[in-house]
Amino acid sequence: MYVTPGIVVDGKLVTNNLVDINLNIRILLGSSFYDGWQNQEKFVTHDPLGNPIHQDHPWNQSTIPRPQKRNFDDKYSWVMSPRWLDQRTGDHLALDTGGGPIARLWSTALSGLVDIGYIKATGHSVKIYLPKTALKPEVEFEWKIPKWSNALERDRARSYFQAYCAASAIYFVEQALEEMKAGRTDTWADFKVPDEAIGCGFHEAVRGVLSHHLVIKEGKIANYHPYPPTPWNASPRDAYGTPGPYEDAVQNTPIFEENGPDKFKGIDIMRAVRSFDPCLPCGVHMYVGGGKTLKTVHSPTFGSPRGAE
Repeated sequence: MYVTPGIVVDGKLVTNNLVDINLNIRILLGSSFYDGWQNQEKFVTHDPLGNPIHQDHPWNQSTIPRPQKRNFDDKYSWVMSPRWLDQRTGDHLALDTGGGPIARLWSTALSGLVDIGYIKATGHSVKIYLPKTALKPEVEFEWKIPKWSNALERDRARSYFQAYCAASAIYFVEQALEEMKAGRTDTWADFKVPDEAIGCGFHEAVRGVLSHHLVIKEGKIANYHPYPPTPWNASPRDAYGTPGPYEDAVQNTPIFEENGPDKFKGIDIMRAVRSFDPCLPCGVHMYVGGGKTLKTVHSPTFGSPRGAE
């Protein structure tokens, strides 16, 4: 609730407007194992404000899988390529969530809108104040916008965001107590599903922005597409050849591991990818050739240090 939504490009805040953020989402394919939906039904032509809706927007997306052999010069991923159209330049930007905290802090800091006593956005940093407890003295932290977004800064932001969450929780409890004292205890309201409607919702999942895009016709779901953080971060090269954040982050990375190709483990590369807090490790796949299945294991994510989407 007190994370400011925003698009940040080259360290500059472009917009806080959720309407603009939503309207300019484009789902591109390029290197994905899907066919396009240019000739499929267009569910939404305009939003309630009269803004035209593009065919590549999630409201109009149709999922048409096209399984095929992996080819790193062509199709190589089941992840689609969400992009954000920068109307200033016409570029389709491969925005990343940085694993969540770094993006939340960066956008909140630049926007300078949050000021709840325990948290204050300054325009160049976020100050976090935690009051005295029975065992600890009061303390103030300040997360400053870093020079770079890299693995170290993504992980460092996580520690600051723990303090951010704690400070927010104190504020929320105080506000809840005031509501209860005033007799305002309702926690939900009646809702009737409309016959025709479109809607979207933006939230923060563990590892970054999560948006839902819904079309209702005749009181039923006609089209629905969620876009959690991982498709943004793990997207392959799109139709314009732009790599996704994971791929871009590891390109030209020096390998410092002291092992040869026969024992290569990719630890250096995985440090960069893991700093985005990917949910993809939830599935582990081994290929040994010859079509032989060695072992199939279904493992729950309970106990995972960073949760799943």
